[in-house]
Amino acid sequence: MAIPKSVLAAAVVATFVVPGCAAPNQATYSCTPEVGGEPYACVKEQYDLMVERNKLYAEAEAVYRKFLAEDERIYRSGGTDTPTAVLSETATGDYLAGQLANYQQVLRTQGTSIGGEFKIVWFKRVPDQVRAGSIVALKGCFDNRTVTMGAKGKQPRPGTVFEETGFFVRDGGSLKLTDSTYNKNVATC
Repeated sequence: MAIPKSVLAAAVVATFVVPGCAAPNQATYSCTPEVGGEPYACVKEQYDLMVERNKLYAEAEAVYRKFLAEDERIYRSGGTDTPTAVLSETATGDYLAGQLANYQQVLRTQGTSIGGEFKIVWFKRVPDQVRAGSIVALKGCFDNRTVTMGAKGKQPRPGTVFEETGFFVRDGGSLKLTDSTYNKNVATC
């Protein structure tokens, strides 16, 4: 028995119209914009990309936090003239060289960072910025006002509140800081 063309056509249309049925590229997932906001309907490929980007941002934040903890430890200990294992794990290239130069300056001037807290107030995703071949960027706001900083023979001063954007690359399979921009001193985060 032959199926009339009108019945076959109605069955094909119903596949695309009946709730719960979806064509291969129809939106069936919920995605969130990279910088936050209202979720929107998306297809599997977009959803998978969002999941991968979320993992990358989480990894970048973990690397940034690990670097900043080592940065604080070095400043509190009076600097260093060689990269520590943690610095080598979390930073690379010119960024690592620049940070090492700062730590060597602290060592030469007998710098100190005493008391208080090196506080990470927030991190925000920065998908529209790329530097030095970076694959992901995070902007952070940091409040070091309760820390007293100084050097031998100089008047100690309080730390500052500032924003900075860190840029990350894959280096030897690990995500590392490769560059940063010191955005500005701010009154508060």
